[in-house]
Amino acid sequence: MNNNKNLGLRSRTNSFGYAIRGLAQIFREEPNVKLHAIATVVAIAAGLIRHISKTEWIAIIIAIGLVWITETLNTCIERLCDFACNRQLHPEIKIIKDIAAGAVLLAAVVSVTIGIIVFFI
Repeated sequence: MNNNKNLGLRSRTNSFGYAIRGLAQIFREEPNVKLHAIATVVAIAAGLIRHISKTEWIAIIIAIGLVWITETLNTCIERLCDFACNRQLHPEIKIIKDIAAGAVLLAAVVSVTIGIIVFFI
């Protein structure tokens, strides 16, 4: 492994490009991401309409980020599992994928709970 990492501007720019391509890939191929995008727009619109406080905005932004991060990591885990097993369902791989999906569900439940507290209580 090369410990002499290139920290130049071109290398950093390329890294951002790779990250943006990864996010674009998720938007193209993951159906749940479209639901997350709609929920994100609704939450931001509701916050603007309700004139929520800075603290409430922080909670909403963290909730939105939590869902996006877990969905992205879940997608990575699923793809890695599929790649490692040649898309053949192995009992352990199924458990791993179910646990990763469960993390997204937990993030969504936490986010909805935060939304209920901020917008309705």
